[in-house]
Amino acid sequence: MVPKNKKMIVFDLDWTLAPSKAEIDSEMAELLVELLKKYKVSVVTGWDYERFDKQIFQFIWDDENILKNFYACPTCGTKMYVYKDWNWTKLYSEDLTEKEVEYILNTLNEAIDTLGLRPEKTYWELVENRGTQITYSALWQQAPLEVKSVFDPDFKKRLKIKEYLDPRLEWFSALVAWTSSIDITREWLDKAYALKKLEKESGIAIGDMLFIGDALMEWWNDFPVLKTWIDALQTKDPEETKKMIRGLVK
Repeated sequence: MVPKNKKMIVFDLDWTLAPSKAEIDSEMAELLVELLKKYKVSVVTGWDYERFDKQIFQFIWDDENILKNFYACPTCGTKMYVYKDWNWTKLYSEDLTEKEVEYILNTLNEAIDTLGLRPEKTYWELVENRGTQITYSALWQQAPLEVKSVFDPDFKKRLKIKEYLDPRLEWFSALVAWTSSIDITREWLDKAYALKKLEKESGIAIGDMLFIGDALMEWWNDFPVLKTWIDALQTKDPEETKKMIRGLVK
C-alpha cells in the first residue's frame, strides 16, 4: 500500500520513471504534474543535470507554482537545482578536486584492465567525469540500450570492479547503477546525503518523505536511502511506478 500521509515524494529516474536514458512518456508526465499539485517532488539520479531537461523538464512545463515544488538532484544528490524566477538555479555542488578526479580515474582504469573487463568495442569513453561524480559505463552511455543491457545482466562484472575499487578508494563510495554503470562519489555523498539536503532545503522532515526506486538492493545506488529510515517502496518498472503515483494523487 502506498502511504498518503507524506509531504514529499522522492524518485529514482532510470527504470523508475522511464527506461534508461529515455524520456518520460505522456502518461508519466501527466501524473507528475498532478503529483506536483499535491506534494513536493524530487528526482535523485546518477545522471548529470542535462538529463533532467531531456528526460523530464520539457514534458512537465506548466507554471511556476507547480515547478517550484520540484527538486532536481543530479549525480546521486551531490548537486541540487530548484526552480526560481523562471530558471533552474543550482543550490549546491560538491565538486571533486582535480587530484581526486585523477586518482579515481587512474584506479578505475587499473581495475578494468587488471580484471580484463575492458570491452573490445565501445561507443566512446568508458568513464565520464560529472564534476561531483565519476561514472563508469560499460560500452559508454550512448551505446544502444539493447547492447548495454546484455553486457552485464547479472552484475557480476561490475561487482568485481567494485570489489577491486573498495579497498583502494578508501575515502570514496562506489555503487552499482542501472543498466551498466558504477557511480563513484566522495564517501557518504550518496542518496542518503541527498535526502538530508532535501530536508534542509525544503523544510520537510525525512519522516514525511517517501522514496520510490528500482534499485534498493545492497550495493546499488538507491540502497543508501534506507540508512535514513525513510519509508521506501521498490518498483520494478515505470508502469508499476505509475500505479503508485495514481494511489498518491487520488
